[in-house]
Amino acid sequence: MNRKLQFRVSLSVLAMLLVAVVALAACGAPPAPAAPAAPQVVKETVVVPQTVVAAQTVVAAQTVVVPQTVVAQQTVVVEPTAAPNPEAVIPNVEPNAEITLWTFWLSPTFDDYIKDTIARFEKAYPGVKVNWEDHQATFQDDLKNAFAAGKAPDVINLSVSEGWVSDYATKGLLLPLDDKVSQDVKDLYFPGLWNEQIVDGKNYQFPWYQGMNVELINMKIYSDTAGLKLEDFPKTIDGLPALCKTIKDKTGTLCDIRLTTNDLLAQMVYEGGVDVISKDGKTFTFDSPEAVSWLQMYVDMVKAGTVDKSVLVTDQDRVGLDLFASGNAAFYQTGPNLIREVRANNPGLYGYLAAVPAPVGRSGVLGKGLMSLSANAATKFPNASIALAQFFTNPQSMLDFSKLVAVYPSTPKSYDDPFFAAKPIAVEDSAKPIAKDIISKYADIVPTIPHKADVNDIVLQAVQSALFNNVPAQQALSDAVKKANALLAQ
Repeated sequence: MNRKLQFRVSLSVLAMLLVAVVALAACGAPPAPAAPAAPQVVKETVVVPQTVVAAQTVVAAQTVVVPQTVVAQQTVVVEPTAAPNPEAVIPNVEPNAEITLWTFWLSPTFDDYIKDTIARFEKAYPGVKVNWEDHQATFQDDLKNAFAAGKAPDVINLSVSEGWVSDYATKGLLLPLDDKVSQDVKDLYFPGLWNEQIVDGKNYQFPWYQGMNVELINMKIYSDTAGLKLEDFPKTIDGLPALCKTIKDKTGTLCDIRLTTNDLLAQMVYEGGVDVISKDGKTFTFDSPEAVSWLQMYVDMVKAGTVDKSVLVTDQDRVGLDLFASGNAAFYQTGPNLIREVRANNPGLYGYLAAVPAPVGRSGVLGKGLMSLSANAATKFPNASIALAQFFTNPQSMLDFSKLVAVYPSTPKSYDDPFFAAKPIAVEDSAKPIAKDIISKYADIVPTIPHKADVNDIVLQAVQSALFNNVPAQQALSDAVKKANALLAQ
């Protein structure tokens, strides 16, 4: 038998044996004992070649439908912690404070500016609410009545030029600031302005917008009629008497000059170079030769009939401004910011306007500040009140104000804006390029005056007696010094 046939036989026998085994296993009865198989002689061992197949894992692709639960979609926004507002420089502002601000003669012209600045403040100091009131011709009376009734505003716009800050501070009505304001905040302001109106060595105000004293000139009278040249306007006050005489002689117009009746001692200091009180503060000295010379200059102009007497001693700055705006004066000393009122009240005059620097007094100092913001000593919210006063006087707020009207910031940083470097076009902007240099030199050179308001009343009576009642200037001032010294002895 050949090998192929033998291989096939062997496979057939093996298959039959496997079928028999399966059949027996499938029977229900227990199988009978198997008889021993007869041994078989295998004549030849056959090795069957095997084909090895690599194992594979087959993954059946199935479409599985999974029931879905609809979940409401939420967007979670994680906001970073807000950085501190750079304009919020006063710490420990009382939460939920509600404070009142009084301004002086700013409405309705600057309503938008005031409201916008308040809105910016309330954003910088969340939770603080500001109520604003503007008072005008009756400001002083309204404020005095409010203090008397215990209802004065928390933050008050006071005139530095009129001496209001020192007046109220000496009465204990304003909040001292030096120990409540950090040096970094103080350094935001020109030193001379921060230190103006010092009372007993303490500061009571944040310097706000400043004015440069200029002489507004009505060229129709000054040049066309009087034949005067703008460049010849006096550089010092000593040239005013001769100028007023020339204007009266050639035009019949009186000079529109006003004394600062609310602070005559300060006017003596700046214009006359007068030492009004001894260095130890124990004796008044405003009857010195310098003081007599200063007063005599005005007495001589009254006697010469060259000044308008109704303006000279009025306590209302608007009286002189209105006279000039009506076209009935050759010049008037004021701030460039008030040119807007001249234009509003007499548009035809605007085309004839010019402006020159105001004459410098015998002290050689250009002047002191114009406006300030102070806090009420009795406020329930001192930190919020300080914060509001500081916010209105910070570099951004004052720059914004300067872009609306010809006022000048008390903060050096404000002048870095290109606005101040631009070439002036309007009359009211003529001093803009030199403003920083001038404002930086403003200083309060008036010493602390005890019983200031009472002493000023005494001086005013003395000045009026010399101007209008023929009392010699020396006698009028010496009598006033005796009365003022009596107050020091009390």
